[in-house]
Amino acid sequence: MNLLEEIRAKYQPNIEDVERIDLEIGPVASTAASLKEPVKGVEGKFSVWFLASVALAEGNITVDTFTDEKVNDPKLVALRKKIHTSLAPRIKFGVKLSIKMKDGTEYNDSLAVPKGDPANPLTFEELVAKYKNAAILSIPKKNIDLLIEKIKTLDKINDINEIINLSHS
Repeated sequence: MNLLEEIRAKYQPNIEDVERIDLEIGPVASTAASLKEPVKGVEGKFSVWFLASVALAEGNITVDTFTDEKVNDPKLVALRKKIHTSLAPRIKFGVKLSIKMKDGTEYNDSLAVPKGDPANPLTFEELVAKYKNAAILSIPKKNIDLLIEKIKTLDKINDINEIINLSHS
């Protein structure tokens, strides 16, 4: 839902002023994220409607996004109900979106390949942010930045245990 995060960052639209969101999605997203009304936090991972509403309302989606409270947040539920999806097999892993605001303003954009695809790679900073977000679940917080520094200089590491030990302690 990177496009929605970008629209949020650039235009700061008030989600209560959204009239309608149209998403054309490919077969993978329409199959893997087809749960329209998630109730539990973990179900949000499988809902293009939830993911899109959070991306536009809050920006960055992290592991902390997937809580029971968040999927049942009345503002996000109201925004989800304004999202209409259609299957566009030609899009494959991309997305085409149109946001219509109540005042008539429209935001339209498309993405042929998702961020993280070899044709649209993540920057090192984006990789670090994703890593930190996931690593906090299993690696001591004090070691995360140390691990990132080790990974930056991986070619200079003589003993892989330097990394392995930081992953556990």
